[in-house]
Amino acid sequence: MGRPGGAAGAARGAAAGRRGAGEGLEPALAAGLARQAAGLGGSVLATTSRRSGTAATLAVAAALAGTPHRLHGWGSTGPNPYAGFLAWADIIVATGDSVSMLSEALATAAPLLIAETTEAPRHRRLWRSLYEAGQAHPFTPEAAPFARAPLDEVARVAATIRLRGWL
Repeated sequence: MGRPGGAAGAARGAAAGRRGAGEGLEPALAAGLARQAAGLGGSVLATTSRRSGTAATLAVAAALAGTPHRLHGWGSTGPNPYAGFLAWADIIVATGDSVSMLSEALATAAPLLIAETTEAPRHRRLWRSLYEAGQAHPFTPEAAPFARAPLDEVARVAATIRLRGWL
């Protein structure tokens, strides 16, 4: 079976959220992140969220023109390939404003690169804890793949419940 959308080579997953409450992701920032993800090599499997905004989605599409990619923007027709993108990705780049996207990426074995897109203290604390645990690295121009084990929080919690005799 081939990669989604016929993408070839190593797959770089990119998921874009929003910049802040009530704001879409700035189109220039979205385009810059897409170009940087494309610079990692291989093809790019990209998705934007409802909160990214149409302008950011269009900016990502323009930035990835000429790069092997599959972009699923919010509101695109057909099934949402997000779970498949996570499964196929050799590296995942996610905007750090979405704890959900970070959590979903952490359930895979792919290296997670966080685009630091918010100044929110709670998000920054989360990123710092992930960096310190070796579970993620900042998405910088120098970012490179690294080894990490997927987090399986369901199994960890179940083991704790059994250990405490609660089940």
